[in-house]
Amino acid sequence: MLEKFFLEPGSHGPIGSVSVDDDALIEILDAVDLRDMRDRFVSSITGISRLKSLLAGEYPPLSFKKPDYMRILTFVCWMQTSKVREEDDTDFREILGRHTGINFLGALMRGLNPMWDHLQTYLTNEHGIELVLPGIHPHSQIGRTLRIAFPTLRDKAAFKRLSQIIGQQKLLDPMEVSRGVATHRDMVTDTMPSFAYNFRLFDISWRRGGNEYLETTFWKAWYNYVAEYAALEDLLVVRGDFGDHELFRVSPSGERRALRDPDDARKFVPDPIAKAIKSGAVLMEDLGWGRARATSTQASSLVLLRRSRLAECDDGTIASYDDINSRWVLANFRNREKLALSSQGTRRAITWRDGIKVGGAYLGRSPFTPILSLPSGLAAKVWLAGDEVDMAQVPGGLAFPPGVYGGTASAQADGKIHNTLLVPQAVETPRNRRLMFDRFRDVGEDQFYRGTVPSTDSVLRPWLGSRAKTCDEMTGIAEALYARTSRGLAFIDSLEIVRRGLSRVPSAPREWDILRAFADSGWFDFTLVRNFPARRLLQCAPSLRRLGVDTVMIEGPTPLAFVERLETVASAAGAVVETHGAVSQWSLPRFVVRTNSRECSDEFVERMGLGEPSAKVKAVPLQGDQHDAHGYHVVARFEDSRGFFAANFDADMPQGLYRLERNEGKRPYLYRSVVPGKEAENFSSPSVAILAHHARMRRKLFRYDGNLLVAAAPRVSLPSSWAEWASGRSACNAGPSLLGGDWVYAYPVTPDDVSLLSGLVSIERNDGQSMPWIDRFVASASTSGRAVFDGRIRKIRKAGSALRKSI
Repeated sequence: MLEKFFLEPGSHGPIGSVSVDDDALIEILDAVDLRDMRDRFVSSITGISRLKSLLAGEYPPLSFKKPDYMRILTFVCWMQTSKVREEDDTDFREILGRHTGINFLGALMRGLNPMWDHLQTYLTNEHGIELVLPGIHPHSQIGRTLRIAFPTLRDKAAFKRLSQIIGQQKLLDPMEVSRGVATHRDMVTDTMPSFAYNFRLFDISWRRGGNEYLETTFWKAWYNYVAEYAALEDLLVVRGDFGDHELFRVSPSGERRALRDPDDARKFVPDPIAKAIKSGAVLMEDLGWGRARATSTQASSLVLLRRSRLAECDDGTIASYDDINSRWVLANFRNREKLALSSQGTRRAITWRDGIKVGGAYLGRSPFTPILSLPSGLAAKVWLAGDEVDMAQVPGGLAFPPGVYGGTASAQADGKIHNTLLVPQAVETPRNRRLMFDRFRDVGEDQFYRGTVPSTDSVLRPWLGSRAKTCDEMTGIAEALYARTSRGLAFIDSLEIVRRGLSRVPSAPREWDILRAFADSGWFDFTLVRNFPARRLLQCAPSLRRLGVDTVMIEGPTPLAFVERLETVASAAGAVVETHGAVSQWSLPRFVVRTNSRECSDEFVERMGLGEPSAKVKAVPLQGDQHDAHGYHVVARFEDSRGFFAANFDADMPQGLYRLERNEGKRPYLYRSVVPGKEAENFSSPSVAILAHHARMRRKLFRYDGNLLVAAAPRVSLPSSWAEWASGRSACNAGPSLLGGDWVYAYPVTPDDVSLLSGLVSIERNDGQSMPWIDRFVASASTSGRAVFDGRIRKIRKAGSALRKSI
């Protein structure tokens, strides 16, 4: 307490006021919250023997001893300024008695002034710090203590007067605050030395320019008053790095404070929004890039909704919703703007809406099919290929039942015919229509590991575990994402597509793991926009890789239209397409083309017209940048147990992985790993930063049981370049798998490939004795038809059977 409230402020000049902050005490006393801090502080005070006698002055401090009364002086200052003080608490002795349980009414307080005098002398002699004490009179026993604390009720009364002088719109303009105090004599009186002292420090600071004034005691106290009584702050919802959500209240000056629950913002936001929070339904303005701000207008389709109120919404009214916490969701309502206009008598147009566009048509795979929008009370019938479709009734229109549709859908309503074309699958993206990765515009999710592989040799050793056929829901998501990503797609929009595809699945993996399965299969590049703190998907180009004279591996996105062309070309060239199932139904298949000669292989490659994949380089472990992150400030800290970044604005970074934001301008985030005894390292990619930070903390990153490689630490994943390399060698794509009742992201890899990966990341192996020669023997085409006994699984295995297996 001596260090925090006296030595630290005294290093900047004379001390004319003592400001004991609740948050600082919570940290000093290692408390959980304000209530816990108060209990601990009171307990430490009441534990002082002869407390009443000390305050009465019966045992004055000895001049040759160090201060042993710091808890007492800190406590009597804190009880006047703390948030626990009520406005009707005006009697010093009564407040002290209420906290300690000791009757101080009429008690002598002659011990306080000798303590202040002793502290003044001690600070001067031992530390060269000047403590400027107010005069003793008019209250000889407690007057000095009443006036040295800041901000007390008297100071808050001055704040109230100041807010009336300035006006509602300029409360956080430092120039207006300075003018308001300086030009009104009744603002500062002789009984307010602490107010005058702190105001003078603020006034000097803001006149120097910059933002240093934000850290002065006066401004912090003024800001807290404005935030509590003027209620000018915004409620902001921000999507995190992995699809999670973070809540903030944001001041007009841009300062953000993290929230655990929207209810925590009710005292700080405008009254209409506070009432909306209390009612459990807050309209949100979509700011783009995964950000939404509370608004009092009606033109919004996003609503921050209390979870208990979901049952009040009609079926189909909500297009989707995201979990904010256990009590709140962010709901996206269907055509809320048009519904609001309809209630005022405006007739809504009959049209097809909310579908995934494929050129001039809509994707005909439910739930991505369009909805027929209808005015209330109007009936309609829909035909497809001459047959009437039994449409499902949803709020504001009709939706196609589950299924795959192709052809012209005709809707008859209000005496008119409304047509739209449905196609059962996406169309291939031409080369000149695809927005490719540009290192001057994009930063890869893999950062410096992009385009690297653990080994540059080309081999094919198919994975021998149990494979699964990709489910219809995953296929629908794949077609929808492919149709939307030819020119890039914002991360927020891609998550919405995945969520929509999972809307009818009772138990499904996390949206982030679904997206990662696409990246690890070579469909998309996860990128960070170089000039803005946002993420997006870029569609990769399909390619082929030769493996010997008779095998061609297909790499990149393989939508249904591409697979159809692949099979047609292979048939024309005399080749055969093998479809290799994936690790689970929520991952994507691999395609291998077999030919019987070099000439046949050349003809297939020429007909297919695909290029070779870009050259890869051998991966080596790399470190992040070791600059000092000048110009950035902390906004979040990685929670190891949860696997998410939690809001944190502490300037100090003692240990952990931190997300940093640029002080000026809209620049990408920086991720800084701080480990005791090592140089701090900075990363652009959150995924690479998490991988590196766990490694720097000497934690095991992955576990391998001889069949699957899974993460051993929260949120750890292989760079997509390495995952795609592993799936190309095993002919099996990675993805979320249901293991032991939990969804786990799993990589199907062979023991040999795990050995190569072990040179890059730490892997805990529990696969017994490795016999890689058996895997090579079984996978080899030259030993086809021969058998060998595998002691690991105690079975006889036939060579060539794995390659012929097609799912």
